[in-house]
Amino acid sequence: MKKRRNRRKSQAKTQPVNRNHKDRLFRLAFQDRRDLLDLYNALNKTAYKDPEALTVTTLEDAVFLGLKNDISFIVGDALNLYEHQSTMCRNMPLRGLIYFAALYQTWVKENGYDLYGVRQIPLPFPNYVVFYNGNAEEPDETVLCLSEAFLLPDQNCTPAVECRVRVLNINQGHNRELMERCRRLWEYAEFIECIRNNLKDGMQIHGAVQCAMDTCERQGILSDLLARCRTEVLEMLLAEYNEQKTMEYIRREEREIGREEGRMEGEALLSELLNRLLADHRQEDVHLAISDRTARMRLYREYGLLEDV
Repeated sequence: MKKRRNRRKSQAKTQPVNRNHKDRLFRLAFQDRRDLLDLYNALNKTAYKDPEALTVTTLEDAVFLGLKNDISFIVGDALNLYEHQSTMCRNMPLRGLIYFAALYQTWVKENGYDLYGVRQIPLPFPNYVVFYNGNAEEPDETVLCLSEAFLLPDQNCTPAVECRVRVLNINQGHNRELMERCRRLWEYAEFIECIRNNLKDGMQIHGAVQCAMDTCERQGILSDLLARCRTEVLEMLLAEYNEQKTMEYIRREEREIGREEGRMEGEALLSELLNRLLADHRQEDVHLAISDRTARMRLYREYGLLEDV
């Protein structure tokens, strides 16, 4: 990997908050390269010391399936893709395949390799880890494989591509050894657990987050982040919470509308419309599509989804 150029080395150790899109708390918590390197060391039982040895490769302008990647970076000869998820999504391997393809394309171009040359291009080894902290009970570690989604004409077939994802449960009480090795990850999990406990005690989401921030800051949990970015943290968590509740509502309505409109394709059609509206940041039209059939038909036509309704 001697040829690899560290063009991003000039970046500051702490990446600036990107105001052009909605960052998520996990990404903000590991914004400092030192914390990110500590997480990498904890996962791989390595001992890298120099944060400048870490090259951030997150594609800021790449949107796939409506979401941005949380963090991607190179350490040594390893290309790492880290995501946080509050739901167990079986499509993570497919999303990873799409994102890795974009990362490798950028990496090959930046390092001046010839994709059509006869010599094999050396590639950094891909690692894909998802940190899960949803409410559903999951084991400490789950491995998801892209090949599990393939429709096999013959059980003896070998797929041409594969993408493996390690899903690590970081809820309280899980993966204790990892949490002991990475203080920042433990703090992140404790902060989320504190918010959940406040919600269980009957607090509304705004108060639950505010109270959790006060408690954790006093206890030295994410205290540096909360002191520096308190407003941003509150806005992120409220947005994530509202988005999660909105998506739960949307899925219920999709099923109901599919039944009401009396056709098997009703649910899939609405799902496609809502995905396109969300990708275009048309939240108001999302609610119109769900609540108003006339508006829904108009939006179907606008996106060319159903010409004859």
